[in-house]
Amino acid sequence: MKNSFKTVWAIALVILVSLSSCKKDDDPTPLSCNLATASAEFSEDSIDVTYKLEATGDAKISSFFYYDETGKVELQNPDFPKEIKITLTQQKSMQAGAVGNVTNGSIKVSFKATTETSNYEGIDQCSQSTN
Repeated sequence: MKNSFKTVWAIALVILVSLSSCKKDDDPTPLSCNLATASAEFSEDSIDVTYKLEATGDAKISSFFYYDETGKVELQNPDFPKEIKITLTQQKSMQAGAVGNVTNGSIKVSFKATTETSNYEGIDQCSQSTN
């Protein structure tokens, strides 16, 4: 009886040690995101552009950039979602980008501009899913 009791305790101890050594990673490593849409040039006299910054889940964004009439505009630690509508005339370049990281979610930057004859669009995104 004593030997079977010791055997049961030894087996229970082995099982307990085995289970405790199986550790689930509760803190996955964030994915670093350095986003930039393709740059687009327009030839029309003026164009209305909509820039967007979107994020889902556990995302942190340290900077966001876009182009307005004065050139490149960079925002540090921007709030999101963000939508910026501007009209370009002299500045002929359109592009958006962001820097951040995401653990379980996504970050997306985009721009869209439409004229009677042309459509311009750029998108870049970064995502990570941990289950």
